[in-house]
Amino acid sequence: MLNVQKSFALVSAIMAVSIGSGALAQTAPTVKSATLGVVDRDKVITSFNKAQSAAEELKKTEESVRKLLEDSNKQYEEAKNAKKPPAELEGLQKRLQTKIDDEYKKAQAKAQNLETQLETDIDSAIKAEAASRKLDTVLMKGAVLLGGTDITEGVVKRLGSSASAASKTVTK
Repeated sequence: MLNVQKSFALVSAIMAVSIGSGALAQTAPTVKSATLGVVDRDKVITSFNKAQSAAEELKKTEESVRKLLEDSNKQYEEAKNAKKPPAELEGLQKRLQTKIDDEYKKAQAKAQNLETQLETDIDSAIKAEAASRKLDTVLMKGAVLLGGTDITEGVVKRLGSSASAASKTVTK
């Protein structure tokens, strides 16, 4: 008898909730469903020639700083082996360290500047492609399990055409 009462109470509660939610569904305004786009940012970056050029440029800068560090160490060791006075060695070390620090800061600033430029270009291409396809939201492809319109190829094409347009204006 107790089980019948519990079952009846449960069925009554379910019916009340379903009736109430039906009424809410009828009175709630219709919401426009958002259109979702996805982009594979890694593929965009690897396909973007400007990103490849920036990576090569940064590699050269990194190599330059590494060579400066090696040369500075060699110069200090030569001075040390020549039995220079400690005060002179200390002054040399400070000058060399200052030079290394300055070059390292320049390299960091260059890397930051290039990264900012690339992000701006890529984000602009994503926004333009999303607008042309009338997408409300664009997410990273890896974050979306199912659904969404893949705009990766369109973004890659936009970046390629913007790069060729930029090179045409430079060569004129």
